[in-house]
Amino acid sequence: MDNEQYKKIDAELSLARYELKSAKILLDAGQYRDSITHSYYAMYSASKALLLTKDYAVKTHEGLVRVFGREFIRDGDFDSEIFGYLTDARAMRRDTSYDSLAVFYNEDAEEKFNNAEEFITEVEKFL
Repeated sequence: MDNEQYKKIDAELSLARYELKSAKILLDAGQYRDSITHSYYAMYSASKALLLTKDYAVKTHEGLVRVFGREFIRDGDFDSEIFGYLTDARAMRRDTSYDSLAVFYNEDAEEKFNNAEEFITEVEKFL
């Protein structure tokens, strides 16, 4: 990897941490819908950072999940249960963005926040 690639990885990981901080602030403020969204994006950015180590620059949420699964889950490198946090949060994030009738609770947001923390920790083991 060249220096530019390392900068991109660092930028994505920094963004993941930023999103996680935002998720916590929103969780503490009782803004559960938005907290869930930011927890998902924390995992999304962390995933992008990890994929960049293999020169993958994905542009869609579906593509990220598919390539991540192929590159890190299939061979058992990345914990599949923790990978499930990303896919679960992705589904819930769709509801936070597109289902105005959906109701989210503290437990939902807290779970996604904790999942995002664990996900980022797992990603950092590979970086």
